[in-house]
Amino acid sequence: MKIVIFTENNKGGGMDTFIASLVKNWPNKDKFIVICNHNHPGLNYLKDILPKNVEVKTHLLPLNWSFLSSFLRYLPMIIQRMARQILRPLLAPYQYMKIKKILKKSKADQLISVNGGYPGGETCRLANIAWFSLYKKKSIHNFHNYPVNYRAIFAPYELLIDRKLNNSCSDIVSVSSDCAESIRVRSVFKNSEKISFIYNSLYNKSKNNITSNVKQTFGLTHDNKIILMIGTFEPRKGHKYLIDAMEAVFQAHRDITLFIIGSGTPKETADLKLLISKFKWNHKVHFTGFIPDISEYMSVADIVVIPSQEHESFGLTAIEAMSYAVPIVSTNVGGLPETIGENGYCGFRTDKKDIRGFSKNIICLIKDTSLAKKMGQNGLIRVNKLFAPGRMAREYQALLQKNI
Repeated sequence: MKIVIFTENNKGGGMDTFIASLVKNWPNKDKFIVICNHNHPGLNYLKDILPKNVEVKTHLLPLNWSFLSSFLRYLPMIIQRMARQILRPLLAPYQYMKIKKILKKSKADQLISVNGGYPGGETCRLANIAWFSLYKKKSIHNFHNYPVNYRAIFAPYELLIDRKLNNSCSDIVSVSSDCAESIRVRSVFKNSEKISFIYNSLYNKSKNNITSNVKQTFGLTHDNKIILMIGTFEPRKGHKYLIDAMEAVFQAHRDITLFIIGSGTPKETADLKLLISKFKWNHKVHFTGFIPDISEYMSVADIVVIPSQEHESFGLTAIEAMSYAVPIVSTNVGGLPETIGENGYCGFRTDKKDIRGFSKNIICLIKDTSLAKKMGQNGLIRVNKLFAPGRMAREYQALLQKNI
């Protein structure tokens, strides 16, 4: 069987890991084709982590966010947003026909569309609709982040696409129960029985014989505690919240280094660096940029922090930390409680407004190394039980079997 994974992605990271994990751990020898927007920032990373026998094709379509932005970037942001919303329904028919041709050329037997949020990438929804039109076969639509409700004058168009998508799919799947249920804010899906969730998992990579030179590279001592923050520099990821919380942590302990792994727009990066520069401990914070393989950092980390403020549907960073037996300090946002589990088991969770509590939890794990080790081991047990590499792939395969 030949399976096409269709995606539109404008940020490198979680969705790429999801696709790689799905393909690498697929239970049988089905053939995969990944079709992605050509200007996806993580395209090279995606190609690197996929098996060599997986064909990756790219598409350039007019409704692609990055493609439109290249024409609109000189306009004020509010006008850019309005223009994108107006262009979406106007250009949809053309885009639909182009996707139809791409899918027909793939000669695939099954389709999984992997979307960011909802409505998210316009091409992802149209791919499911075009597939049903071509073959009268239903497909799977996966969305990774929280939906937004219908938007004012565009509601008729959104309702039309939702109805067609619901009719075209056998299953509409998200990454956590919390995120899956949130799509019911859109009236078409309010009572739909097609909504479900399958937890993400990591793709299976060996953690044996990892040699880390992180401490030597940055001139850190053996006793220096390393805290990791991994994520794009979007406001929802909570970098400002973390920086405010770290003030008390650095006051309580000197031998601490914070690594911020990830990337953002030039403005997001400049704003974050400016914020940190105002603190006396700014020299203890290192920006690494986006790193495809974080194993060197995870293998020496003492704590992983996830200070998300909104729209954290699952928390892939959490299961990465668990797989390395690293304790977690996070907020209670979105799907994080589902992923991390009971507070105090794999780590600590606090309210997203409780900066003081976040600081205290970090300090507690720095002081109590026995507790930190125990939480890390609990995380390893949890990740192997709930998020083992093959589990997610088997569940998606079972859904596809219904469409044969």
